[in-house]
Amino acid sequence: MSRLNRSWRAPLSPRRALSRLGYGTTALVVGLLTVAMAGNASAAPTTGPGGGTTFSNPTAGHPYRHGAVPLRSSSAPPATTNRPSQPVRSKSNGRTAAGAALRAAVSFGGGTVLTASPKVYLVFWGSQWGNQSTGTGGYKVYSDDPDGLAPNLQAFFDGLGTNNESWSAIVTQYCQGVPIGTKTCPLAPSTNQVAYPSATVLGGVWEDTSAGFTAATGEQIAQEAANAALHFSNPPGAQYVIVSPTGTDPDQWLNPRSGYCAYHDNTADFLGGVDVPNVPYTNLPYVPDVGDECSSFPHPGVLDGADETISHEYAETLTDPFPSSGWTDRHGSEIADKCENLIGGQPGGSTYVTLATGTFAVQGIWANDLGKRGGCENAHSPILTLNPGKLKGVAGTPATLQVNASDVRARSLTYTAGGLPAGLSISKTSGLITGTPQSRGRSIVTIVVSDGAATSTITFDWTINR
Repeated sequence: MSRLNRSWRAPLSPRRALSRLGYGTTALVVGLLTVAMAGNASAAPTTGPGGGTTFSNPTAGHPYRHGAVPLRSSSAPPATTNRPSQPVRSKSNGRTAAGAALRAAVSFGGGTVLTASPKVYLVFWGSQWGNQSTGTGGYKVYSDDPDGLAPNLQAFFDGLGTNNESWSAIVTQYCQGVPIGTKTCPLAPSTNQVAYPSATVLGGVWEDTSAGFTAATGEQIAQEAANAALHFSNPPGAQYVIVSPTGTDPDQWLNPRSGYCAYHDNTADFLGGVDVPNVPYTNLPYVPDVGDECSSFPHPGVLDGADETISHEYAETLTDPFPSSGWTDRHGSEIADKCENLIGGQPGGSTYVTLATGTFAVQGIWANDLGKRGGCENAHSPILTLNPGKLKGVAGTPATLQVNASDVRARSLTYTAGGLPAGLSISKTSGLITGTPQSRGRSIVTIVVSDGAATSTITFDWTINR
């Protein structure tokens, strides 16, 4: 598969970007997201002392903006204070991000998640995209797409699941069909589990030039998503991304206090007036227009903010497509909201993944199964496991234990064990431990499960008594 030739040039400054949009030199400087709600885009903004990164409050008065990524403005270099040994005490600009918000695991709300192999349909909406042609990799390109956002998005979704990438595996720990309040799902594969891509995620591309606009409303964007579902024959399990052209202001995304980089919702939400069908969608403005306002990296590439933003919304739509009936924490934050304010390149923050179609920035995602309390991560083993916890046995009495593991890519697994009590052994192909322990003592057992490309490790105590 051809790689996309991406243009890695310095991003527009906010001043330049706003000038291009006709906003003169108005600064997008807004209040600092309240420390007590860090990671939750609905928190009220305040101003932090001494400068630093400040955030908009995109859901103020707009409750349908689920998983909204706030605009940010940096007046001081961000501090690199997040420590890998404490993933749930993530820090941004020297301030401890809210312990309560980051320590809260997400739980199931009783609704729906998208369980089929993911499919995203891109809609380049508006008459301002210009002439369509076919470019590198067979992706649609447009003459009035100055930063190459359209082919970049196509390449990103086309490449997910390739090169053994492990970012897509984070969401596979979440499911539907379990009791409300559940925080841990059965092991994949399951028809109720969010799936790892088994084929290209890019379902289709539509340039809808039926109308031009400069300031579409939220209701109009939702209606366009419903129109897109009809255009693509409304395939089950799909999500739609409505991308606006450069120079436009969809749903007041450039508002100095309530601006945003993107948000997701479903078309039957309480905006009202939207024709059926009811489908999940993302409203994605032309993110490069605001330079680095949507990136968490200190020195991002021109498309990094768009990539981080769409990866955020894509993951949340998989796990909470009809907000908020899927996976959220007790504060209402979804799995990407909880990690959006981490500094790019830091543990749990945004990182770069190399797919068969190019290299892209992706945001860190919350994982309930990280450590004892959960935390933000940007990669996850595709092999899901269950730790049996502390075990006890009796010398001279036969013992059996089935290692519980599953590969989200449906690959065959092999098992090895170290530190087993004397007299026990493990089947390399099934993971079944059998035998008769010979003597008393405490053993620290390590099980390594492999699918040939990735591994997962389980460590537990096994005490043998007389």
